[in-house]
Amino acid sequence: MNEIKLRSKLKQLHSSDSAKRFEALGMLYELKQENDLKIRVEVLKDMVKDAATSFPERVDTWDNPSYGLMDFVCDYPMPEIIDEIIKRFDGLDPDAKVRALECLLLTKDEGIFQEVQDKTVQLISEEDVNLPVEELCRFPMLVNGIVDQTFEKLESSHYKFVYYEFITAINESGVDPGYKRTRILPVLLADYKKLREEYRVYDGEYKPSFVYQSWKESYFLLRYRLNVLIGLMNYYFTDETVDLLKEAVKFKDPRISTNASIVCLNKNIDVPTHILESLSTNLESAEMLYWGLSEHNKEHVFPVSPKQPVLAKSHLFDHLVYMRDEEGELLNIYPENIQVVDTVDTANSYGQPLRYYLMSFSHGDDVLAAWVGGYNLEDEDDSAEMWEGTHTDLEPLQDRTVEEHKQLFLNMREETARENEHTVYYESSPKLSKGLWFFYAILISHWIRIFINGVTEEEIYVSLAFTFLGAILSIYEMWKNKRSAVVILGKELIKAKGEKKESIPLQEIKKVTYDKKQISVYNKENVLTMKVPLRWVEYHQFYYAMVEQTSHLREQPYIEE
Repeated sequence: MNEIKLRSKLKQLHSSDSAKRFEALGMLYELKQENDLKIRVEVLKDMVKDAATSFPERVDTWDNPSYGLMDFVCDYPMPEIIDEIIKRFDGLDPDAKVRALECLLLTKDEGIFQEVQDKTVQLISEEDVNLPVEELCRFPMLVNGIVDQTFEKLESSHYKFVYYEFITAINESGVDPGYKRTRILPVLLADYKKLREEYRVYDGEYKPSFVYQSWKESYFLLRYRLNVLIGLMNYYFTDETVDLLKEAVKFKDPRISTNASIVCLNKNIDVPTHILESLSTNLESAEMLYWGLSEHNKEHVFPVSPKQPVLAKSHLFDHLVYMRDEEGELLNIYPENIQVVDTVDTANSYGQPLRYYLMSFSHGDDVLAAWVGGYNLEDEDDSAEMWEGTHTDLEPLQDRTVEEHKQLFLNMREETARENEHTVYYESSPKLSKGLWFFYAILISHWIRIFINGVTEEEIYVSLAFTFLGAILSIYEMWKNKRSAVVILGKELIKAKGEKKESIPLQEIKKVTYDKKQISVYNKENVLTMKVPLRWVEYHQFYYAMVEQTSHLREQPYIEE
């Protein structure tokens, strides 16, 4: 879509006709899905400015042009856009402010954190919004400052458990262990006891099938809140919390019992052996228990060996009960009788050894097949570490023999590996040079002056020659730029300049840094092996592509933000 058409469409966001606003927001959504969309910084800045203006009264929840504009712009967190967001923040719709905060936090720029803190405090003080809790909690010092200034929101029905999440982040980070203990402890205990009474109604009838087929959202919320408060008892610890934790260990909900058991073990409070053994084999809790123990260097307490089969069962259970369709709707699968059928030991595209488990599970009257893994075999044969590759086509197990299932799995992996080798995950070519843009500016100003002052025959020939030279330079530079690119192709980072090509396997990269002129890529020996002119890329897009394509590596490279 060209810029004139885009700006014309965006004007419809201010139309009194809701159908036209709907059409414009739909257009924005469609453009947002385009991976190779090129849009000028000036247009994006104007969109931020527009998002901070007033719009017609809404007719439905979708009717929020301020949010729609910000959601689009936040996919381009360039410094100029960040500056414009900060400048226009106060004029945005509350939901658009939340989206803007997400964008500001993604920059991880400590230079703007005071602005982020002040704006978050103001937003919390004025509105009940759904804050980006996970993103905020990555910055405990920032969260500490926010909670300090708005501590009264711990008593707010809307923000209470948001603030418990914040307080958890502050404590877990070590920024301020036991943060505001004397003020928080009595509130925490009162909230826990209230929720505990709500839970007692469920405890006597607890069955996983009820949880995932009948109780669902209301119970999930209750469980989540109880677990947040139990986790905080690790930092707000008294004789009373000891009694409450010992009681929670015996709850029938294995996830609550697991959480309480981990806190108890961390505080050297005995947990009955039979409870630990039960939790370590329970589909709902086995994986949660292992990783909870591992977090506190107590994985040796996990009582099951070998552990991979039981962890694989637990992992598949979670995968299935939370499995969604393409529209994001839960498939409502409640698996029963999950069993290990066989294993396949293979390797990923980097040569790292992996183990996958062929599993079966019952769903209704059918026994279906699934694959769980791959578990890392580099350090030990029974490692719990895994690269996520769990999946199921919901195919009946009996439709194929075990060997046919295994062969189909290996064939699919080979096909996927071949596709990945030829998949372009990122590609960018140089932009027109600043020198050429400067030439354009001179050329435009020259023609403006000619038309204002009048055209003489001599000047017209000089001007046309000047313009012809600009066209020749433009064609040459565009031809040259088309032959230059930086590409992430399969497992390689490639730089092409004319006939010359340089490449480095992603797993051989130690670090990627940049300055105002170039991107520098270093190999595992910390030797500079590739230099890419910074003007060849939009760095934030390049950064995210590099992180995404290397995040699964055992030794992940350092990618400068």
